[in-house]
Amino acid sequence: MEHHQEARPSISKYKEIIESPHDNSGPLTFGIELEFVLAYLDLGPDPDPQDQRPPLRVFRGSSGGYSNNVSREIVRALKAASDLPFRREADDEYEAEYLVRYNQWRLVTDFSVYHQDPLTLDGYNWVGKEITSVVMRSDEPQAYTQKITDVCRAIRQMRVTLNKTTSVHVHVGRGEESFSLLTMKKLGTLIFLTDKMLLGLHHPARQTSTWCSEFLEGSNLQKKTDQAKLTGENPLSEAQAEEMDEFVPQTHPLEATKTIEELAVLMTQKHQPSLSRRSINLSRFLPKAEGVGNTHTIEFRQMAGCLDPGPIIHWVRVCTGLVDFARLSSGPKYKELVAKMLKEQSTFTGLDLLLELNLSEEATYFKGAITYIRVLASCLLDDEEFRIWEQVMESGVDVQGDLDELFEDGFEDGFEDWIETSHEGHGDHNTGQSNCSVGFDLITTF
Repeated sequence: MEHHQEARPSISKYKEIIESPHDNSGPLTFGIELEFVLAYLDLGPDPDPQDQRPPLRVFRGSSGGYSNNVSREIVRALKAASDLPFRREADDEYEAEYLVRYNQWRLVTDFSVYHQDPLTLDGYNWVGKEITSVVMRSDEPQAYTQKITDVCRAIRQMRVTLNKTTSVHVHVGRGEESFSLLTMKKLGTLIFLTDKMLLGLHHPARQTSTWCSEFLEGSNLQKKTDQAKLTGENPLSEAQAEEMDEFVPQTHPLEATKTIEELAVLMTQKHQPSLSRRSINLSRFLPKAEGVGNTHTIEFRQMAGCLDPGPIIHWVRVCTGLVDFARLSSGPKYKELVAKMLKEQSTFTGLDLLLELNLSEEATYFKGAITYIRVLASCLLDDEEFRIWEQVMESGVDVQGDLDELFEDGFEDGFEDWIETSHEGHGDHNTGQSNCSVGFDLITTF
C-alpha cells in the first residue's frame, strides 16, 4: 500500500545558492537515473509467448487515466520483483518548492526515450521510462551495490529494451551540505580538461547524442573563452590569480567567478538550462527560479543505457572519485595532475586519469570494455569506419562521420536475454561477459 510522509521544513540550501566554506569532511552522496524503453499490451495475444516474463497489460477502458494506469502497473511490477520502495512521479513528495524528495525510487516518464523503429512494434505499445534512485552514500559500497543490483534486476523482470535514446546519469553531491567555491573551480577545471577523455570511455552513441555533447559546446564559458582568445584579456585580478595559483597552473575565465551561481551560469546556458544537459550538467546549481530544484549536484551524463549493475557501479565510482579529488586534493597533487594533462603533445588518456585517481579497478574494467567494443567494431565496420572509431576512442577528437549510422546494425531494438548477476560485498563486480559492456548491454544478461 502506498503511503505519503509529511513534507519536511524547507532547507536553506534549496532556497538559495549558498556555498560551504569547508567541504572536506563527510562522504559524497549520489543518485542514479536509469532510462529504458518498456513494452506493454492492451488486448490481443502475447507476441512472445516463449518469454518467461509475463507481459505487462494495461487496458485502455480502465478508469484512472491510461498513462497513469501504465505507470501504476509498472510500479506494481517493480514492487513485486524487489523489496525496494518505489513510487510514481504523480505521487512525489517535496522538500521545498520544485525540489523532489529522493527517499524512494521514482518512476518518471521520459519523452526523450522512445522506441526507435515504429515499423517494428511487433504488437506492443512502447513507452520511454526512467527510474531515479534514492540518495546513496559513497562510503557505503555494500549498501549501494545491493540497491543498484536489486533495481536492475527488478527492471529486467519486465520486457524492456535499450537503444541509442537511453542513458544512465549519475548525480554527485554532499547530502544536505553544499560544495565550496574553491572545490567547484577545481572541478570545473578538471571537467574542462577531461570531458573528451570521459566521453571516450563510453559507447560511441553518446559522442553524437543531442543530450550528451561536450559540456563546453554552446555554453557561456565557451563564449567567454572565445572572447578572451580574441581580445587577449586576462579576466583574473592579481588577488584572484594569487588565490588560485596553488591549484591551477594557468589562468582561465572559469577562475574569475566569485560565486557558485556565477560559475554554474558560466558552464550552462542561463536562460535555457534545459539545453545545458550535455555530458556534464551543472544546472542544479542555478536558483530554483530557473524551474528546477537546487540540489547542488553535479550530473554526469556520459554513460549509455545499461541495466547491468557492474558497469553502473564502476561508473559511479569514477564520478565520485573525480569530485572527491577536486575537493580533497592538496595544491601540489592537484597541480601535478593538471600539468600532466596540459603537457604539450600529451598522450594522457581517460585510463591514465582513472589510475591517477587511484581507481585501478575501474581502469581495468574500462580497458576491457574498450578492448571489447574495439573487437566488435572491427567485425562490424569497414576499414574507414574503423579508423574513425579508433580516433574517437583513443583521443576523443571531433571526427567526421555519423557514428549512429556506423553502429546502426549492431544495436537493434529487441528484448534483451539477461544473464543473472551477483554483486555480494565490496569490490565484487564480476558480471561475466557483461564486464565488457559499455552501454546498451550489448552482451546478454539475465
